[in-house]
Amino acid sequence: MKKTFNRSTFAVLALSLVLTACSNQPKHTPAKPSDPPTSRQATTVESYSANETLIRAIGLGHDTTEARLDARKAAIWHSLFGGTNALLSTADQRQAFAAVEAEFYANAMNYIALEGEIVSSQVEAGQQRIERIFRVNVARLKDDLVAKNILQDTRDLAANLANPTIAVIAKNPAGNDRHAAGVFSEYLQDRGFEVTVLAANERINDIVLKAAALSGNIDPSFLLALQTGSDIYITLDAEVAERTVARNRVAQATVNATAYYTATGTQLGASTGYSPERAISGSGALTAEAANDTADKVLGQIQRSWQREAQQGRSFKVVFSAAPELGDISREIHQLSNQVCEGARRNAAGSNSFDYTLTCQGKDTMQLLIALQDNYSGPGQIFRVMDAGAFLVVKVGHSQLDEILIQ
Repeated sequence: MKKTFNRSTFAVLALSLVLTACSNQPKHTPAKPSDPPTSRQATTVESYSANETLIRAIGLGHDTTEARLDARKAAIWHSLFGGTNALLSTADQRQAFAAVEAEFYANAMNYIALEGEIVSSQVEAGQQRIERIFRVNVARLKDDLVAKNILQDTRDLAANLANPTIAVIAKNPAGNDRHAAGVFSEYLQDRGFEVTVLAANERINDIVLKAAALSGNIDPSFLLALQTGSDIYITLDAEVAERTVARNRVAQATVNATAYYTATGTQLGASTGYSPERAISGSGALTAEAANDTADKVLGQIQRSWQREAQQGRSFKVVFSAAPELGDISREIHQLSNQVCEGARRNAAGSNSFDYTLTCQGKDTMQLLIALQDNYSGPGQIFRVMDAGAFLVVKVGHSQLDEILIQ
């Protein structure tokens, strides 16, 4: 006998199959506040201040609440691992953080100074996806990493490696450049650096001019850095561009910075920072935002390079000027330079002047001068003419009163 099924029977069977399929689906397990973020998608918008950074983060979750929590943790994750100046830069630091990461993610709001509105919200592949702007207090996050012995306290670091002194030089002594240099300086000082702000048109000492001319580098910024004795100098220029959008004047500031070692004149870092483009009555606030953004990027380059420099030894620019009556003492000067320091490079020489870059472990300028005086075996004696930071000018003669002649 042939069986027949009516529509109601089919409906019951279909419903039964749907219920069975649903019952076989795995139940969603809500993410715990202490779990790492799911998305790990975030970008740095700008350095809001010396201590805070604006981050645009994406959050993923089963619902909006879960996605919001994930976005917060993604912003923290980006500060730790993803940014240009990520706080955890070594494998040892990341490994140490892994043991305590749950505590940091569970307390994500401790590091969020401001949580902006949701920029976008949509459902993708069954997941809620939101995008949001956060202002992260990076300084507080760093302090807690130090407290957990994941990062070394900068004061402890300074005991082994003093921060470099930095000259910040505005290419244009007036207007936006000078304002940007002031903001840049404040950012670096907040992080423990000794900073001098200069303008490129300030007067140069005659001895510095002559000493620099020997090696052919008479760039005004380089000369100023030599004169102030800075280990590193940074040149800055700022620009504010305006346009009209829907009859509203909007503007955006750009600050360019290039960092150099003073002793060698070699570039160690460069970056460009931007402010958001928006309607504003004056350019000062925009320039400040762009300067903070630039400082945040360049600082990471400086710190990494300075640590490498310290391991190899500090570099000094040393100019020797010999009295003509001593004859040719180039051999004695070269041997002396190699004797007192681990590295010696002769850059230029005149008839009775010699320009060297000396790389020395564990010496400051005065210790280097004493080593040169104590180890010199040629005719005459070594006398100090000028010293400033990593710059040293000495003369070789029979008397302190002998005239210095650099040529």
